[in-house]
Amino acid sequence: MKVTTRNILDGVVTAVKKGAVNDEIAIDLKGGLKVSAIVTDKSTETLGLCPGREVLVMVKGVNVLLARDVDGYVLSSRNMLPGVVKQVKKGEIMASVAVELDNGDRLTSVCTVDSADDAGITEGVRVQAAIKAPHVILAVKQ
Repeated sequence: MKVTTRNILDGVVTAVKKGAVNDEIAIDLKGGLKVSAIVTDKSTETLGLCPGREVLVMVKGVNVLLARDVDGYVLSSRNMLPGVVKQVKKGEIMASVAVELDNGDRLTSVCTVDSADDAGITEGVRVQAAIKAPHVILAVKQ
């Protein structure tokens, strides 16, 4: 499979919460990290999403927000994945930030250079990668 994101994580579905239109899918990643995805009820059916099902968790870099110093704050993002910034690559306008999650997986965030600078996003800094559940895309092997 070829896709246009580098952010692909292996996971296992642990729960499916049914809704009238959309379902919430709970997923365990390695190392105890957890992710939630919001998908249509049709996608739940088509992909055969149920507890125990192995999935690929994908998210575009522009949908990975990085936050520092969030202790004492509650964010509305369902998915908060802790890690350390490993590389910051800056262009004229946009920056690509590689984050090694605490479980060893890697995520890439894409943001403006100004945002990265304002937030103090530099190599070695601890961050939380925030991903809204509706931005998570799931794939399964047939």
